This record gives sequence, C-alpha cells and structure tokens, in this order.
Amino acid sequence: MKKQLSIFLIIVIFMAGCELHIAPSDFLSKALKTQSDSGYYRDKAHKLIKNLTKNVSEYEINKVAVIDLVDEDGRVPILGEYLSSRIVEDITQRKVFRVAQKGEIEEALSQLEVAPSLYYTRDVTQKMGEILNAEAIINGKITDLGTNLDIQLVLIDIVTGEVIASASEPLNRTKFAVEMLRHF
Repeated sequence: MKKQLSIFLIIVIFMAGCELHIAPSDFLSKALKTQSDSGYYRDKAHKLIKNLTKNVSEYEINKVAVIDLVDEDGRVPILGEYLSSRIVEDITQRKVFRVAQKGEIEEALSQLEVAPSLYYTRDVTQKMGEILNAEAIINGKITDLGTNLDIQLVLIDIVTGEVIASASEPLNRTKFAVEMLRHF
C-alpha cells in the first residue's frame, strides 16, 4: 500500500509540472476554419495572386492598379472592395508589384468617366496606365453560382489591352459572403 501511495505521489508531483493542452490539431483548425474570418479571405487572395502571377515574369510589370471587383451586374459590392484590399495586401507583402493607391485609381476612373469593370477598351487601359504610371491593371468579377461564389481576376497589359493572365478561386457561399455581395 505504501509503495502504491508513493508511486501515486510521484505521478501527481510529475503531472503538476506538466501542462495539458486540449485543442484541435493544426489540420483540424484549418479544416474547421470559419469562412467569415479574415484569414479565410486573406488565404483566398493569396491563392489568386499566386496563380495570377506565376507565369508573368516575361512581362516587364513594375506597377499595377487593382480595381475593385464587380458583381454580375457591374456594380462594386462591399465584398468586391474587401477582396481588392486583401489582394493589394498580398501583392505588397510579397513584393510582387508596386501598387497604385486606391485614391489615385478612383481619381483616374473619374477622370476617364468609367466605373470599375471586368472589361475595358484598349484606349481606356492605355489612358489609365498613363495616368497611374502603371504597366498593368488587375480587375475582377464575383459571380454567385448558387452553391458557391467564384472570384475571377485578370491581369491586363495597359499598352495592348490584352489579358496577360487570369485566375479564379471559389469562395464558400456563406451568409456573411452573400450579405457582403448584396450590399453596395
């Protein structure tokens, strides 16, 4: 009995110095991550930019203008503004390109009397590039597919008006995302 008590006391003393950590593993944390937290959208923006820029090294792009993303009707929802800011954040953190300021972009769009859009004429892209001193434009569209949302980005050469690269990424169709997509 004394021996059992001694072993029990040794175990209790040993365990008193230990810390018990009960939490989901990193894998489960990622798998169960909510689609309304900013990390989810930051990860999606990172994947978009990674895919958009992986084969553009042959082009001499120093500075880009990131236009707010539009919906199917050509309007800029809150989700479009939010995602464009996450895209700018990813580009600048990874130092992929220099990025024109949002105020400069809005002023250029106003001066050219055009709104954010997925499609611009070559004349508009050239003028925008001149005003912003940029070599390319990144713009995109958010499409509600019913089961999920689809984000499409395009990288446009301002001189030729050609699409240099394109990327898309699905977003989970959460109540939060749909609300942000429906408000302007």
